[in-house]
Amino acid sequence: MTQQESLALIRQLLGAKDDDELTQLIGLNLGRIDGTFFGVLNASVRQLEREGKPTIAQALQELGDRMLRMKTLI
Repeated sequence: MTQQESLALIRQLLGAKDDDELTQLIGLNLGRIDGTFFGVLNASVRQLEREGKPTIAQALQELGDRMLRMKTLI
């Protein structure tokens, strides 16, 4: 996955209407998620923290943790 694809997916995941849609998006993309994705996600979390947006940063971090747990179960 490229950095641009990773950013697009992160935006898509953050824009999910509810937990069901989020779970569906994760399931559809789980096979594509790789080290580049998690690197971009972590950089995004750090950037949000620098911008003084801790709530969004925490939500994104929790999302990444959830995805990593799902990824390691496969």
